[in-house]
Amino acid sequence: MPKTKHAIVRMRLINECLRSKARKYWSKTELIDKISAAKDIRIGERTLDYDIYQMRYCSQLNYNAPIAYSKKENGYYYTDPEYTIENLPLNEVELHALATAAATLGQYRHMAVFSEFASTVDKVVNLVQQISSDQPGANSGFIDFEKAPYAKGNEYLDTIIGAIRNKHTLRLSYRKFEDAQPKNRTISPYLLKEYRNRWYLVGLQHETGSLRKFALDRIQSLESAPEAPYIEKADFKPELYFKNAIGISQEDGQVEEVVLSFSPYDGNYVKTQHLHSSQELLVDDDKEVRVKLKVVLNYELEATILSFGKEVRVIAPEALRQKIRQILDACRKQYQDC
Repeated sequence: MPKTKHAIVRMRLINECLRSKARKYWSKTELIDKISAAKDIRIGERTLDYDIYQMRYCSQLNYNAPIAYSKKENGYYYTDPEYTIENLPLNEVELHALATAAATLGQYRHMAVFSEFASTVDKVVNLVQQISSDQPGANSGFIDFEKAPYAKGNEYLDTIIGAIRNKHTLRLSYRKFEDAQPKNRTISPYLLKEYRNRWYLVGLQHETGSLRKFALDRIQSLESAPEAPYIEKADFKPELYFKNAIGISQEDGQVEEVVLSFSPYDGNYVKTQHLHSSQELLVDDDKEVRVKLKVVLNYELEATILSFGKEVRVIAPEALRQKIRQILDACRKQYQDC
């Protein structure tokens, strides 16, 4: 399959030429000149031969283009004048992939941040529904994503996304759950992070000069702060910031090796959906499924372990093992006097 977007561009231009009503036959020189003039892409005969071969025979492209060559006319042409690579039927695998993409897009159609693409999303969804309706038993509403019934703070998403894109400073009125009153903070926003249906903003707090996280559900008000210059942090890498953490806490902490032993049954869930990208399988037999993670020790890690109840045991590190034991002891005491 062609490896560059230029190859697809060239093939579309070849398709346009061979579909031309003004001329049926196209020589190699004419096709090369047409590609060069239209997109300023310089190619030779060898590249053109390769593109035509791919249009004819590439199974991944699946064009199966009916291109023939006439020695008499010294040119290429379509044996089927109605053919075009722009109007190809979808096979079953492609239709299922498109339906999945349409279902995913449809989940976010109501969000204001997608308003400029709403008509495009509708077209894709409607097209898939129309195609699927021609197939017996087809159903385009087969995906139901996890959604929070109510998520305070989502109304700020559009403003924050715009500020990140355009590098605009924001001013927040932010109240932690343990604080009596909200406090004002000036932020250069860098990243939005979603975790378990809650959104978090990562940015540089001007007052402290440090990176901070802000849960959107704790923002009391938010506005642009044009008088405050946007501060870029050159060493901030969004794709690495949460790399060593489960969840959103202590992502700058020390990474430790965490070893967990699961019952064989619950171990199946852990094997098929990893707790973290660093997960490594150590033991898998009829007695246990033992895995190793390289993560920071944080609240979300503890909550994840506790969610497995008696089906998991912490092997290492000892500090985490003792912390889970203390939490379980406190839980047990809650029911002693009941």
